[in-house]
Amino acid sequence: MTEGFDPEFVHQFEYETWTRCAPDYLDGFSGLTRETLPMLIEAAEIEKGFHVLDVGSGPGHICGTLVDMGCSATGIDFSGAMVEIAREEYPGASFYEGNAEEMPFDDVAFDSSISNFVVHHLARPEEVFSEVARVLKNKGRLACAVFADPESQSSPGAFFAAVEEHYSVDELPHGPLFGVTDLDIHRKMLEAGGFSDTSFEFKPVSWRSEAAETVFSSFAVWANLQALPEDVRDKIRESTLKNYEAFKTNDGYEFPHEALIASASK
Repeated sequence: MTEGFDPEFVHQFEYETWTRCAPDYLDGFSGLTRETLPMLIEAAEIEKGFHVLDVGSGPGHICGTLVDMGCSATGIDFSGAMVEIAREEYPGASFYEGNAEEMPFDDVAFDSSISNFVVHHLARPEEVFSEVARVLKNKGRLACAVFADPESQSSPGAFFAAVEEHYSVDELPHGPLFGVTDLDIHRKMLEAGGFSDTSFEFKPVSWRSEAAETVFSSFAVWANLQALPEDVRDKIRESTLKNYEAFKTNDGYEFPHEALIASASK
């Protein structure tokens, strides 16, 4: 499913990228990733009292919300920087630093599992799904959110347009971002990992932010714009903020997106 990519290169690229993004994630990208959590809870059929595994838990905000609703939440992330933040911010949940291809959990330990905007960054998704199936109880459900088609993603779209105006999008670092919105590909990955009863639904979701600068900064760090000449960075920032004016509201900014919510049973 990830032909054309060296898994080890992908893993290292993603590790470096999201470690770089860790300090600002809760103030930035979490404004979007929080919005899909209710959809994941519904798709994974999570109930109060469930022990839930969050694969790619980042700075822990998803686990924190699960704890608030009465669940026991465990997160795993490959970035130690992310895990350190999560442990400090959300002490009611448990967090582990590690590779989701080989998780330090017992068999059939969890009632449900979620993964929020992570699958399209995985170097070996089938192996991760297989591990999730191992640690889930029989009939346990997995739910994942990934970005839908690029054309439906307004905040990165406006940013990439600005980059293309002054630099080149092709020169930005790239992870796998393989065709997980191809439902046949996604279904085959889940089935190869040991899941069945797959379900897919495209859902509208919005990223709301009080300041356009917050959204721009998230993408600037993700894309490592700091590596570009200062004058190029300044031009990209100016054009991005201008593009973002199209999404201004009375109380800030609202960027429409579309997510694919995939779910399946062990």
